[in-house]
Amino acid sequence: MRTESVDVTEVRVGDVIRDPFDADNWRRVRELAYDLLPKNDGSGGYWELYAFIGPLAEPPVDVGSGDQPGCDRFIFREDERVIRRVGSRMPRGLPC
Repeated sequence: MRTESVDVTEVRVGDVIRDPFDADNWRRVRELAYDLLPKNDGSGGYWELYAFIGPLAEPPVDVGSGDQPGCDRFIFREDERVIRRVGSRMPRGLPC
């Protein structure tokens, strides 16, 4: 599996991206969302947050038969990079 590091603005629906805190978790992006976070540096500024929402691309092996992991999100600040699988994008409208 090849990966690449991309800017948060390059992530699109259908990409498979790595959890920013756990290299073993990958999520297929089904939806994009945005938010703001105060910088807490006295500047009064905000970080723009990018949320990538979707199911785990590879469910953990301990998930029982018939169980499906729910959708959740990975959140990145505007200044962070995202690790994405190369060639993993599925066309829109196809099931994950």
